[in-house]
Amino acid sequence: MADYKELASTLIDLIGGKQNITNAWHCVTRLRFNLVDDDKVRIDDIKQTKGVMGAQFSGEQFQIIIGNDVESVFEEVDKQLGHLLGGEGERSEKKGIISGLMDVISGIFTPALPALIGTGLLKGVIALLEAFNWIQVDGSAYQILIMISDCAFYFLPFILAVSSARKFKTNEYLALCIAGVLMYPTMMEGFEAVSAGQAAQDLSLFGVLPIPYLNYSSSVIPIILATYLLKFVYDFVKKWMPKTISIMFTPMVTLLIVIPITLVVLGPIGTYIGQGLAVGVTWLFDHIGFLAAAFIGAFYPILVMTGMHWAMSPIMINNFSQYGFDNSMMPAMLAATFAIAGATFGVFFKTKNENMKQISLSSGISAVVGVTEPAMYGVTLKLKKPFYAAMIGGGIAGAFINLTNVASFGMAMPGLTAIPGYIDSTNGSNIIFAIIASLLAFVVAFVVAWVLGFEEETADTKEERNKTGNQLSIEAPVAGKIQPIETVSDVTFAEQIMGYTVAIIPDSDQITSPIAGEVVMIAETKHAIGLRSNDGLEILLHLGIDTVELKGDGFTPKVQTGDQIKVGDLLMDMDVAAIKEAGYDPVVLTIVTNSNDYLKILPVYKEDDIASGAELSVAVN
Repeated sequence: MADYKELASTLIDLIGGKQNITNAWHCVTRLRFNLVDDDKVRIDDIKQTKGVMGAQFSGEQFQIIIGNDVESVFEEVDKQLGHLLGGEGERSEKKGIISGLMDVISGIFTPALPALIGTGLLKGVIALLEAFNWIQVDGSAYQILIMISDCAFYFLPFILAVSSARKFKTNEYLALCIAGVLMYPTMMEGFEAVSAGQAAQDLSLFGVLPIPYLNYSSSVIPIILATYLLKFVYDFVKKWMPKTISIMFTPMVTLLIVIPITLVVLGPIGTYIGQGLAVGVTWLFDHIGFLAAAFIGAFYPILVMTGMHWAMSPIMINNFSQYGFDNSMMPAMLAATFAIAGATFGVFFKTKNENMKQISLSSGISAVVGVTEPAMYGVTLKLKKPFYAAMIGGGIAGAFINLTNVASFGMAMPGLTAIPGYIDSTNGSNIIFAIIASLLAFVVAFVVAWVLGFEEETADTKEERNKTGNQLSIEAPVAGKIQPIETVSDVTFAEQIMGYTVAIIPDSDQITSPIAGEVVMIAETKHAIGLRSNDGLEILLHLGIDTVELKGDGFTPKVQTGDQIKVGDLLMDMDVAAIKEAGYDPVVLTIVTNSNDYLKILPVYKEDDIASGAELSVAVN
């Protein structure tokens, strides 16, 4: 992807601008947003933007699937949003309890994934080193690796304190103080003593309310509940505390309220809920495990699409904390991942479409290592039948992996890199069955995808479908000189990634409409205007290179979003001289953003010098 800055700017505009975004973060392949008003999102335009693999609403989130470049795109989004950790806007509507809960879980665990996946993967590597006697278990190197691999899970309350505070929009450092009390040596040593049957000093609040010694290491629910309470208590205390002493006393009073309630009520409740979930899931898998695992293996892609897979994270972490392994969720997810990869490679070997062959190969490789979204959104869902093949392969392998009682000993992204986490020093067959199940999922999905086949659009079928002989004219939006598109300094435009593009070096400050239709978007920074013709032609006028950084200086809009316009109507006054003086290229770019909807788009200008309103291009459908 050539220009992350331009893509980020375009996406923010299409989402409804900065003022419509209250929170932004990302996972492995997706940008995730909390919005004020969902209706302001131009989701169809976002889906058509080059560099975007898909977009959807999931619960209270708006998600844009980017793929492997998501981190780079998010860096630019974050910069342009001003390192947004949550705004003050309120949503225009409230959604259901379930969707809200999924949004909360996702928002808390997504930022923590790098730490959990990195240390979880290292656990698998350590198991591999032990199995082959490549490391001395009584040596210092082994102890250091164990400390690194355990740190994120042992001190998980600290990690979740930060991400929870950001999600709930409260003070991160006070949340860390709460986690510190939960993990304080007095609490941890008391728990160890009680567990060993030894005496420990009783803890109580005011000598009346007992505080139990509990092991909060690797716990999930207690710190989330405590941070949620922190938000309301902190806001309440800060509201009535006199401003002159607020900075000193508001944090103290807040902690004196929240921490005792956490130790007496929320901590124990959260601990017992977590333990109950782990026991319940274990019971379910012990009694009808092959059906449960088959369900997860088959429907895991749908769980990912809806965000419901985040509900599994607390359960898996509790399983690892309580039992030291997970023989339910992680193995079934491993089967589902290899099934998605198998179906995608089935498409690769069967398709005749060169573009789909390239997409399926790259996304198939990503799926093998655990990043499934490119394969799901770019291949299997798009072609439909391979998606069903992935569900069939995942379901069969999920049942097999449970019947063979496969367990994972490290929390890692399901895929090839997670395999070492299935090494069990006491049961050599564990990893063998994990590998067999992975191959079974891959092969079954591959074969089913091949047998079922799929309908794909070829150039010939597209031409037959679209050939109507109509020509839609696009006029020059400004007088000037045609610049060869390949010489434009911005690679995104030079390679016409966003669609067919014509560049004009302007001789005039007046930008006029190249089509008759509607103004559908004016960038907050006024450097871009989106138009839609009455015939469905979608045009983006991009005024200058990197002029988004001018923050509107030099641009004076003459229309508003929603205005009906005719060819030649004045859209914008652009101070070309001021833009040049500021050090920016004022080239005017006319981009047909829905180019793929047309058989061809052809240039029709006769000379490099062109007048405003002269015929520039025609779109043929």
